[in-house]
Amino acid sequence: MPFLTLCLLATLVVLSNLVRADEPPLRVAVTPDSLRFAWPPSAGKTEIRELPLHTSATGEGHVLWSGEGPGATVPRFDGKRDRLFAKFERRLDGKALGPPQHVTDFSALPQRKNSLGSLANKKGIACLLDVADGKALGFGQSNQNINIGWLIDWQSVEPKLSFDFEGRKIGLRPAAVAALDRDLQALHAAKMRVTGILGNTVQKTMSRTSPLVHPLTDPATVPEGPAAFNTATEEGVFFYRAILHWLVDRYTREDAKFGQIAGLVIGNEVQNHWGWYHLGAVEPEVLLREYSVALRIADLATRSVHADFPIYLSLDHHWTLTATTDRTHDFTGVEVLEGVNERARREGDFPWNLAHHPYPQNLRQPRFWDDRSAPLRFDAPRITFHNLEVLPAFLRQPRFLFEGKPRRIVLTEQGFDCPPGPDGELAQAAAFALAWKKVQALPGIESFLYHRHVDHPHENGLLFGIREHDGSANVNGIGRARKIWRIVQKAGTPEEDAAFAFALPIIGRKDWSDVVATKFDPPRAVKRETGHVVFDFVAQRTKAQQENVQSVQLRRIGPPDEVPEDALQQHPKPKGRALLTYRVAIPAADAKRCLLTFNALLNNPKSNGAAFAIEIDGREVFARQLKGAERVPAEIELAGFRGREVSIAFIVDPLTDPAGDWATWVAPRVVLR
Repeated sequence: MPFLTLCLLATLVVLSNLVRADEPPLRVAVTPDSLRFAWPPSAGKTEIRELPLHTSATGEGHVLWSGEGPGATVPRFDGKRDRLFAKFERRLDGKALGPPQHVTDFSALPQRKNSLGSLANKKGIACLLDVADGKALGFGQSNQNINIGWLIDWQSVEPKLSFDFEGRKIGLRPAAVAALDRDLQALHAAKMRVTGILGNTVQKTMSRTSPLVHPLTDPATVPEGPAAFNTATEEGVFFYRAILHWLVDRYTREDAKFGQIAGLVIGNEVQNHWGWYHLGAVEPEVLLREYSVALRIADLATRSVHADFPIYLSLDHHWTLTATTDRTHDFTGVEVLEGVNERARREGDFPWNLAHHPYPQNLRQPRFWDDRSAPLRFDAPRITFHNLEVLPAFLRQPRFLFEGKPRRIVLTEQGFDCPPGPDGELAQAAAFALAWKKVQALPGIESFLYHRHVDHPHENGLLFGIREHDGSANVNGIGRARKIWRIVQKAGTPEEDAAFAFALPIIGRKDWSDVVATKFDPPRAVKRETGHVVFDFVAQRTKAQQENVQSVQLRRIGPPDEVPEDALQQHPKPKGRALLTYRVAIPAADAKRCLLTFNALLNNPKSNGAAFAIEIDGREVFARQLKGAERVPAEIELAGFRGREVSIAFIVDPLTDPAGDWATWVAPRVVLR
């Protein structure tokens, strides 16, 4: 058999191994110098197009390869540019076959496989201020905050420190690099496995033209500092992937010359993005698009260097509940998981993992065993330590598995406030004891990094620390050890049960058996509008004209173990009718019904009654007198108002006595069904 034929057969065997029946129509593998494409055999001319990763890119990309057959190989590098950081579309006879795909097979690369620290000890700490104290407490893990803006010097023409990436010199800030080296070396010497928390702090004085600032992020509106990575522009993506590659290359060396990082959390609490991953006021779909690209680039940059370097998305304890009612500021944790997972599977699955923050439902109340918003259900409003077992069970569902295995879960930020009073320290210590017992009983959770080592004087009065702050002007001043110090120290040791015994009567348990549930309750019926919402009166409450109204307040109505409904509480003045009036454009006629929907609720059992009414352009369309605690659902047909802008007035009359007249309009909306 001719040599050329043997080579061709060998290539086809390799490429055919990349294709399985359940795979997308294109799979992409990377080698040190090439990209290999494989697809199921098909008749016709195949075309592979290369598209950039930055989200502002337009157009159809460019043709990278065309021909016939079940696979192709192209050079990995276009000059110095690495095509690893691109996506690829397969076309057959000019028609796209599915969404663009990313590199998912790194097996031909000489990846590092050295250990990055032991997972045997789940006990860890966030914001450690004294490594010696951390060793005394027995921590096996720690976090390390890494702000890319502190590291990257993109402005200096001749930076004092730099590295080369794809043919360009990337400036670094020497003091920031030295500080990071110093921290990681100390943690490595203390035998602590380190999870990096990768952030992008945007200060209000920064220019919007910085490649580190996402075009949708206005530095002037960033509330806390943490902001989205710039995944929108070509230059922003370049600096982002460059610093990721530098981090994993420098801090996964087997000799740990500069210390080690064992994985990276990308951003912080992204479902509450207005405060902790600021991208401006954007819809969930926009946030998910940008954040999924940030995760994907992190996977490409890190897995091409080290075979076992996990990337984590970050969520707080809001699960099916939102922190506010503004969908452009935050949405739910479960939406993030479902959205990231759907995009990953559609464009070539990769091993994203989860960093969760199961704080108590009330951050100022450590007694999480009383958390009523954290039931044992997949649709729980929150996931706190009370129902922590829901999290690994949820991710064991087949649609979330990666190569047949569950995603990794780490708890990278959660703590318990120390309330005032003589029993405050005991409650804080008891909370840690029960949380630790639950984490130890859940093999799907790899770490518990307690937040924080020492109280921070500017953390809104919260006292999470294992130690108090010393009261000095130094924000890192280390003070007295609280009772929780000894409990943390004994966790994971033979003295654990003896040290933890004090907590049992506080929690209301006789022993530590069955601390995690194995059976969950079924989901509750979801109170969700199934039609298209044309106008949400709660969301647009600032646009209402008030007349004779004492106050208008946002309320969330419903039992604590369900996701509440948003509502407006309209309190009338002592005499006369109170009106909230909106101008609303009613859509023109189509096949769907147009309705004004709401529940009228007198949300106080002690009220002596009030009258509720709705007027549209002065015409009464709803009128009802309610007793205390009475609730009435309503749907008003708007067919007679189609194609017009109308005045809609919500009216409350206190009748004889306004005391306790908590007149509430629950989920008032104009919808199409």
